[in-house]
Amino acid sequence: MKLSMFGKDFLLLALRIDKHIKGYVDFYIGPLKLRKMVDRESLISPNALLNDSNILINQLGAQGYDKECKRYLEKLLVAMKTSIEDINGVEIPFKEKFLRLYDVDLKPVKESELDKLLEDINEAYKGSGSLDERMKFIREKRKVPENKVYSWFKEALSITKLKTKELFGEILPKKERILIKLVKNKDRSNSKFPYYEWYLGNYLSRIDINPKFSVYWSALLSSAAHEGYPGHHTHFVINEKLLYQELNQFEHSILILNSPKLILCEGIADIAVDMLFSYREQAELSLQFCVNPTYEDTLENLAMQNKTKASQSFFWYILAYHALFDEWSKEKLIRFANGFEIFSQKNIKNILELIFDPTYSTTVFLYNLGANLIKNKYGGLPSAKNYLNLLLNPYLPSDLM
Repeated sequence: MKLSMFGKDFLLLALRIDKHIKGYVDFYIGPLKLRKMVDRESLISPNALLNDSNILINQLGAQGYDKECKRYLEKLLVAMKTSIEDINGVEIPFKEKFLRLYDVDLKPVKESELDKLLEDINEAYKGSGSLDERMKFIREKRKVPENKVYSWFKEALSITKLKTKELFGEILPKKERILIKLVKNKDRSNSKFPYYEWYLGNYLSRIDINPKFSVYWSALLSSAAHEGYPGHHTHFVINEKLLYQELNQFEHSILILNSPKLILCEGIADIAVDMLFSYREQAELSLQFCVNPTYEDTLENLAMQNKTKASQSFFWYILAYHALFDEWSKEKLIRFANGFEIFSQKNIKNILELIFDPTYSTTVFLYNLGANLIKNKYGGLPSAKNYLNLLLNPYLPSDLM
């Protein structure tokens, strides 16, 4: 690609921040020489990085970009500057910092909405005993045997890929592909997520599945859609082909975790399975992975459960809000989470580790925020045409308000 000095300095700044905040750059597919340069050099001080970010912000207006591109880059630069100030110990009120990082306001929690979610879950997961007992029983009977995780997830990917092509046409280049890897404890995604999509460039992704997390057959389809088709992999492949390679937009050769782009990445991925299939269709397709379908819930109940699954990220939003804004102790958060009887102790422990991880903490909000931004913009699920438009174009969260 033809990389301007401005573009080079932009990418170098992000890569240098990554040396201070491990995992800050989720993927980088830009010029290899820049990555090698940063790998070889000594750690650059936060003060020098702050100066570099201010220079880039001041230079932006002279680059000749159109209004939309200039605004997009400005939001990314503000997010990077905010991360540098955070490294430097600058005190920024939490909500202001969140707005500068993600281009969207963090709204106060509404416990009444969580009460409604709990009512819906109670209705969807009918049975005798407490909700906690019912959820434990369901988790146990729906757990995928470890020796089936790879093959069943691969089949779920095939199903979502076929439907993506049917719904959106030939939007993917012919040589795109996904590798699936069962990770071990030494892998860096080990303590964070059951599934993680790493975009490797040249239309190739690797999806890590961590067997230390429980994998459930009822979630295979939604996970395949989220990570693969038409979620993250599809989104990044299209961005690389159309925005980076064809339009020479260097900012799409990198994904910064603490940036406005990530909200829409997660929103697009979070609603992916519901774009492909109705709740009942999801239930019907998922049953092929069930070992004993005779002993499973009815299709109607499975469909209701799929419907509640879409809003469960709101629970994590509330938990993160209490942790990061209200500054609740870990013990108080655990008591609060246990009171709703929805998730396992392991699940609660994992999400709290994520919330208290300096790199990933604020990203817990993004699934719920991103999905709701899209749904509020389009009055529910977007049409296939509007969803494709989100995949094709570099929108900011504030564009959807």
